[in-house]
Amino acid sequence: MKVGFAEAVITPKDGRCLLAGYSPMWSTGVHDDLYASAVCFEDEGTKAVLISFDLLGMDANLRSSLKDRIQSSVSVDKERIFFTCTHTHEGPQLKVYSAEDEPPDYLEEYQDFLALKAAEVAREAESRLQECDVIVNRAYVDENMNRRFFLSDERNLYVPNYKELVPITNQFEDKELGLLYFCPKGSRHPFGVILNYTMHPLTAGNTSSLISADVPGVVRDIIKENMECLTCYINGAAGDNHPKAPEGGFAETRRVGQVLATEATKRRYDAFAIEEPIRLQGITRSVTLTLRSAEELRAIPPHAWEDRLDGLLKSLERPGEPIDVEFSLLGIGPILLIGVPGELVAELGAALKWFSPFKRTYIMYEATASMGYIAHPNAHKWGGYEAITGRFSPYSIRTLFNAIIDAAEEMASYVD
Repeated sequence: MKVGFAEAVITPKDGRCLLAGYSPMWSTGVHDDLYASAVCFEDEGTKAVLISFDLLGMDANLRSSLKDRIQSSVSVDKERIFFTCTHTHEGPQLKVYSAEDEPPDYLEEYQDFLALKAAEVAREAESRLQECDVIVNRAYVDENMNRRFFLSDERNLYVPNYKELVPITNQFEDKELGLLYFCPKGSRHPFGVILNYTMHPLTAGNTSSLISADVPGVVRDIIKENMECLTCYINGAAGDNHPKAPEGGFAETRRVGQVLATEATKRRYDAFAIEEPIRLQGITRSVTLTLRSAEELRAIPPHAWEDRLDGLLKSLERPGEPIDVEFSLLGIGPILLIGVPGELVAELGAALKWFSPFKRTYIMYEATASMGYIAHPNAHKWGGYEAITGRFSPYSIRTLFNAIIDAAEEMASYVD
């Protein structure tokens, strides 16, 4: 297998944009640059391209236009172009949430710029293809928390709004730090790293009006300093997993980034070298899900966001109707990366890992669409932010889950 890494700055021109993720506000400058991090793979003439963007998310139309531009510069099938977003809350807002809203004045120009940079960074990654060994490791890093806190009277609280609960929050967290090192043949010193961790990157979100990549940016900088290589940072199923100090500021951003990057650096030393031939596989598939009905939305228990109910009902464009959404699978030998169409919660991400026929499986957040939160049906029984803001019927989530596992098993049969 040949692999090449590249990166490109995608910070908005003049450091001006609406910051996404919280109530939109205009940026006043740049704390640190946003990047598109690309990895190009080639195996027996078959290529795939993976790009991680320091963005909150991108809708399906933007993804399609970016893929068209990439295909104009790299010879790769469209279904083997993979995207994911680190989900920084300190980058440009790219979505228009309602037909009544005016798109920001920078949107069209920035989307054109993004397409140009995506094509450039994919082409540069292709130009750097080299034969490589792949070594892998995992660590367990205690820097995330589940943002839901359940009470005995069947209410639940949103932990970031009650930060005194952080020391005792105890719902599910995925603490696995997945590490893939790509090294020149015969070497254990990587020229590129793919890193996967499950955590909303908003340590500095809503604390300033500056553009920032948040934790992923610090991780990339320190790994580059330590190992002199590039990093493709991939967020896991972070729908309900937060940093332990959300809205803590840039000092906390640096601290958490240093913890993750240091762990990635030291675990390279005892990483496992994959000795069997590494086969590259990649697919993008569509599955029909059902949008949530108004009745399903009203059935969710009372919650702190009850004042949003009318707006959410209005936003259900076609309540209860079917909709086609995509998911993606990128197989790198015994490793599987699963691209999901929104903000999958950690419980579902872990279930995909447990059911996966691949030895190591990682979720790619906001990968194929930006359809909001994807929560398990039990979350809809309890209520809370992930349930109230999700767009899919809770009972269609198993359809997505089953389609992903069926496709993964099909891919694994070729590996075996």
